[in-house]
Amino acid sequence: MLEGKRILITGAARGIGLAVAQAADAKGARVVLADVDGAALAGQALPHVVMDVSDARAVAHGVAEAVATMGGLDGLVNNAAMLDESNAADVTEARFERVLSVNLTSILRVSQAALPHLGGGVIVNTLSTQAMFGQANSVAYATAKGGGLNLTRAMAIDFAPQGIRVNAVAPGFIDTRMAVMADGTHEHATDWFKGIYVGRRKIPLARAGTPADCAGAYLFLLSDMASYITGQCLAVDGGLTATY
Repeated sequence: MLEGKRILITGAARGIGLAVAQAADAKGARVVLADVDGAALAGQALPHVVMDVSDARAVAHGVAEAVATMGGLDGLVNNAAMLDESNAADVTEARFERVLSVNLTSILRVSQAALPHLGGGVIVNTLSTQAMFGQANSVAYATAKGGGLNLTRAMAIDFAPQGIRVNAVAPGFIDTRMAVMADGTHEHATDWFKGIYVGRRKIPLARAGTPADCAGAYLFLLSDMASYITGQCLAVDGGLTATY
């Protein structure tokens, strides 16, 4: 499915990024993991580079190193992100801008660094169901993900003349460390999640997803099977966005 494809994945030391990397590797791709957490990367078998996606110099260096390792680049997955719980009434400007830099601007930052190496390649951006819907105490995170949706569309249009497709995946409630709230509580263990999302089937499939549940969507969009798909966002959410 991805035999011989050379793919760089950011935010890949764990969670969805790592699951996508392992699945792509199993399908014959050459993969380089990128993450700001060098200690977590050191424990992975796949080639990796330490990269802070909020730092333009680090991004340029990391992309160049990944390209040198693989001998080129056919696919980029912009998956790096940070969790944030903030309220529109009192979030600081510095915090708001920090979240946007990591979760939104980094998509453009890394993509621009990769662009010279991506002739005819593919970019897949990780968004969230919060790109489509608001949620309490998530103003910076939701704003970044919502911006990422239109950024994906704009990049798809602007990069099309170079033969580059750009799409996005919007995961719903997925069991990663991003599901652990600021007070240490796992959101999937809360009464409201079990009662509303599972018990009342706000998520029609009545469960949270796993990183492995998400991987197939990325592999499809990275592959030639999606050769006529660009500017789209695929929700991997157990049906969450089908409800209201």
